[in-house]
Amino acid sequence: MSHHDFPAEPGIYTFFNKQGQVLYVGRASNLQTRLAKHKADYDHVKSWISFFDEHYELLNSRIMEAVRGKHVRSFDRICRSIGFPLAMIESTQVIDCCYDRIDSIKTNACAPEELDLQEAKKIRSLKPPFNLQGNRDIAASERSKFLPANYLRTIAMSNLLAHYSRIFAMQSVGEF
Repeated sequence: MSHHDFPAEPGIYTFFNKQGQVLYVGRASNLQTRLAKHKADYDHVKSWISFFDEHYELLNSRIMEAVRGKHVRSFDRICRSIGFPLAMIESTQVIDCCYDRIDSIKTNACAPEELDLQEAKKIRSLKPPFNLQGNRDIAASERSKFLPANYLRTIAMSNLLAHYSRIFAMQSVGEF
């Protein structure tokens, strides 16, 4: 699926997985450019997601060791080492982090003034799990079925780091 396979015109696009389920619906003033951006964003984060997946147990044990021993410097070093890539992944659209789950893409040309309305209609009717806005009917547990395990572990690592960062911050404030 090369972005060159798609027209450089406005339209609505739909991502499907191997089972033919709709994963995401989007709109673009230039389909070719927007679809290329999804792939580029995935290429930007995929190595970090693989890193956190591969080193999850080791990083988790180091974080827990620092937390249990109240080793603030050690915990701070861990945060400074992995905080930025975790924040980068968290700030990337979920569909872009899971781009490898996309098996096919369908596009429909659409007049620029109709893009918002057509996208909203399609999201409302198809209820794709990766469209978070305008699609709050789907429970988080249902959405997570479509997420790859390596992405879920990366988000768990990010949540763990954020949780203990807040605890250390509250403890240090309480010491004054």
